[in-house]
Amino acid sequence: MDLTNVDHFIGIDISKDTLDCWLRPAGKHLQCDNSEAGFQCLDKWLTDHGCTYQSSVICMEDTGIYGKRLLVSLTQMGWTCSVEKTTILEKVGPEHHRKEDDFDAELLAEYADRFSDQLSIHTPAEPVLDQLQQLYSERRRLVRQRTATKTKQTQSSQQPDCPQLLKQGWGEQLRLFEEHIERLDQQIQQCIQTHEGLTHYYQLLRSIPGIGQVTAWIWLIVFYGQQKLNPKAIASRFGVAPHAHQSGTSVRGKTRSSGHGSSEIRSTLTMAAQSASTHHDKFVAYKQRKLEEGKPWPVVRNNLVNKLITIICAIWNTQTPYEADYESRFDRQKKAA
Repeated sequence: MDLTNVDHFIGIDISKDTLDCWLRPAGKHLQCDNSEAGFQCLDKWLTDHGCTYQSSVICMEDTGIYGKRLLVSLTQMGWTCSVEKTTILEKVGPEHHRKEDDFDAELLAEYADRFSDQLSIHTPAEPVLDQLQQLYSERRRLVRQRTATKTKQTQSSQQPDCPQLLKQGWGEQLRLFEEHIERLDQQIQQCIQTHEGLTHYYQLLRSIPGIGQVTAWIWLIVFYGQQKLNPKAIASRFGVAPHAHQSGTSVRGKTRSSGHGSSEIRSTLTMAAQSASTHHDKFVAYKQRKLEEGKPWPVVRNNLVNKLITIICAIWNTQTPYEADYESRFDRQKKAA
């Protein structure tokens, strides 16, 4: 969408029960319910004030589940929506500590007006991706509960007088968790197999050493729909990219990764890198070479994760499966030298 011709900027502050909407430059305010009836009321209010699909943009913060229905409904109606980080109001907010829903909505509309060239316009995702994400989120919750129950069961062996009723209950819970997790795994695989695009990318990911089905699921949920992936940006996003910490002559910190981003993705990539460096010759040789150079294991492990991200992005961008005997241009140059 060409945002240079936009005349109306709408900011929406989302809460669990209500929506506070601000129309700029008219300076009008509306509060409606966060429900289907409220969405219809908002649509009529915008139309009554002269807003059109082509001349308006709606800006809201990423509030997770509370704004999901609103975003889907407005997009289906035809409105252009922008979903921004919750920190954007710092760019337009005053110095004092005023915090009101209608005031935040006004600031969101002002941000959309002043920074229209930086807005993250929302593109509706395919329904199968939403189903895949919900299924995986439920699976992750059950896995965590299963782990906690297993911990209780293990600790009970150290308790001399642990009631038999507790042990029996934990055993029943574990069997129930295993059954539900298995059914969720089957449903996730069915969602992927019934979608041609997901199946294609899933097979590409599984061809890479160390990438199991869980890592492939996460990668599809996060990145499916993007044609090109930047390995440096992804490594920085997940907190595994090494960043320098130097300034002038006084600051001479070590180069290290930030550790920010999704801890779940970081842990799955770490396990994938460890698996590849144990069972696949090329990764084993790389790990051994770095250890012989005197690098500590945490640094080598982080290097393996970055190497794996680079390979994943290359496979994703080129749409070709992994080849174990592939030689890059740099490897050929090294051999020639």
